[in-house]
Amino acid sequence: MTKVLISCFLIFFTSSYIIAQGDVVIENFENSWEQDFSKAKALAKKANKPILVFFTGSDWCGPCKMLDADIFKSEEFKKLSDSEFILYEADFPRNTNLITNSQQNDNVFLKEKYGVNSYPTIVIINEKGKEMGRLKGYNLLRDTSYHYSFFEETLKKIK
Repeated sequence: MTKVLISCFLIFFTSSYIIAQGDVVIENFENSWEQDFSKAKALAKKANKPILVFFTGSDWCGPCKMLDADIFKSEEFKKLSDSEFILYEADFPRNTNLITNSQQNDNVFLKEKYGVNSYPTIVIINEKGKEMGRLKGYNLLRDTSYHYSFFEETLKKIK
């Protein structure tokens, strides 16, 4: 039984690696992530949109990188975020040169305020800072449907 499980595990990850090395061209749909939380709050108030805060470790967290690639860089999310969210990335990189001191202060404040203790975590808040929804983690099967359901349910609750 153990040999079968190990074999399945190896086949899955080997095939994933081979597919990832192929010549598949994936369009990169960049979203506009605010770099200043004060600005994100002001934009949310002006546009009457909630803020999607993505807690990540951009340079070390594997599931965070997969979530970013599979969801946040997709055309589907770009369309959704353009009309429904103000985006803010609360990054906790090991290489602290990747963010400014101001961003680091904002991110630590948000992490403590919303009690975030694992990555990736998505917290959706209104313009006043009230938490409207939270989703932790990302699965290794890279199934995005759970996250899109979360976005839809949270938006329904807000409106």
